[in-house]
Amino acid sequence: MRITSTNLDETVRLNQQIDHEVQRHLQYMHMFLAKYNIQSPEKHGLQILKDHYLIQIPIPDPNWGGAIRELPNGRKIPVINTSQPRLYQYFIYWHEIYHLTENSSNVHEISTELDLTERKADYFASQMLISKDIYRYFLDLRQTEFVHKAAICMDTFKAPYKAILIQLYESALEYHNKELQEDIKINFDLSLNTEAWVEIFQQLSLDENLVKPSFKVDFGRLKHEVDEVNITGDRAYNETKDFIYGLEKKYSQVKGKLESGEL
Repeated sequence: MRITSTNLDETVRLNQQIDHEVQRHLQYMHMFLAKYNIQSPEKHGLQILKDHYLIQIPIPDPNWGGAIRELPNGRKIPVINTSQPRLYQYFIYWHEIYHLTENSSNVHEISTELDLTERKADYFASQMLISKDIYRYFLDLRQTEFVHKAAICMDTFKAPYKAILIQLYESALEYHNKELQEDIKINFDLSLNTEAWVEIFQQLSLDENLVKPSFKVDFGRLKHEVDEVNITGDRAYNETKDFIYGLEKKYSQVKGKLESGEL
């Protein structure tokens, strides 16, 4: 379900319904993360995915952010689309981590509705990235333009535009802030291209790389293990190695075309 200003209230109601379940999953995740000495949530997310043989490739599809692919041996491999802006990649890190770990916590309820499962993953991702303090933070900003204030929140919390606004809207409802609720709905469906976001981030002296794609091509531990094993003369090993190196070459070419504007 694509979230718009029209179904924003419905989305918030759904978040409230799943909050208890997602909070339990968040508690499990925070206990798990205690072993890492990493401060930023986006780097936490990246490290977890790398431990699960993360593949990062640029796919020229604006509606595809990532997925979990299951190999014949049962291993789940996360794939992240690096042609998306980095902020969106960070959000997808935690979205996919929810799917990787949902059966590892004490949460055993499995929904038959795909939209509900995806909403849980999105809500979990936003809770991992965005502090509850965003409401006061947003209101205390000196800027007057709504989009500029949202951009500063995007830079601070390393989260996409709509994720920021949904969290703000929930707080605005909680504090009965009608004016902010209206401002969020007016600006919610704003659609800016990469160049427009870069211009705003430059104007505000923010990290413009956050709203740009990375186009990264990386097969991480998967490629490393193939190189380390090096079984001479084994057909299955050679086919696997050729497949991985062939994919790397293919997406390196895609990266070149995306960066040059051919795709």
